[in-house]
Amino acid sequence: MARLNMIVEGQTEETFVRDLLREELAHRGVYVSVRRVETGRKHGRVHRGGMTNYAKAKRDIQRWLAEDRNAYLTTMFDLYKLPADFPGVEQSQHFHDPYQKVRYLESRFAADVIDSRFIPYLQLHEFEGLLFSDVQAIDAVLKVRHNASQLATLQQIRARFNTAEEINNGETTAPSKRLQQLYASYDKVLFGPLIVQHIGLDSLRQECPHFHAWVSKLAALSEVEHGSA
Repeated sequence: MARLNMIVEGQTEETFVRDLLREELAHRGVYVSVRRVETGRKHGRVHRGGMTNYAKAKRDIQRWLAEDRNAYLTTMFDLYKLPADFPGVEQSQHFHDPYQKVRYLESRFAADVIDSRFIPYLQLHEFEGLLFSDVQAIDAVLKVRHNASQLATLQQIRARFNTAEEINNGETTAPSKRLQQLYASYDKVLFGPLIVQHIGLDSLRQECPHFHAWVSKLAALSEVEHGSA
């Protein structure tokens, strides 16, 4: 078995890991603990959720690595609106291919944390990109609340991109912004985990290559532990 600690950006990602990804990894002998990224401490209370700046996230990562030396640690942060102090952000603007860009940023992330147990992951471009793996599932969940189907428009959006992950990071064209425009009361925390439950992890992996590579790496950690035993 292998133990894996995971720091995620917000409540939606935490729910996704707890309710879907953790079970899949447990079947592979990888046992996951998940928590939201620390954003501050005040009056003895720890505040979590939302990566306001990289420095705070790095401290949280390093703290957990130091506290639990027998576990791996990975992240699930959105590439969309990545903080300006994140390593390599300025240089990454030269990459036109989103996959090259996200891999470059993850490599800079790993080089900055410097720990062999650390597995950096940035969601391309944000959590809602995963939802576009199956636009029928999006519409099936959201049309009930909004009393109207937007499936045709969702299909048109998805058809413009080779993969769901490539739906971009513009202020009005990021996956979450598109959903808010189509379904006025779309709420990430409420509907995001529900939609991915409808889609299923297998379909997410088939449609999202970068996500698939990350999950594959995490699932193989038990084999690494077995080989080093």
